[in-house]
Amino acid sequence: MTDRKIVTQLIRFGFTVAQAKIYYTGLKSGPELMARLAKRAGVRRTTAYYLMEELIRRRFFSSRKVGKRTYYIASSLQTLLKMTKDRERLVKKLVKIL
Repeated sequence: MTDRKIVTQLIRFGFTVAQAKIYYTGLKSGPELMARLAKRAGVRRTTAYYLMEELIRRRFFSSRKVGKRTYYIASSLQTLLKMTKDRERLVKKLVKIL
């Protein structure tokens, strides 16, 4: 599957275009500094910081400080699958309640 198709699938999952690019780049590169991650994803660094806040909040990324530098780590695809299953269980409970 090409990079473009993978990004398209991530968009269908619920990411914006820029978020999908950053997440996919993070999966491919592993722990990365924001400047490198943004450059490889083709997103402006300042925009990437803004997007990263949301991605961390939604648990698609985590961060780790090493000295003065912060490395960003994309959650694995297995984590993404687990999150999807958790959401499915939640929706099923809501259906029963409503």
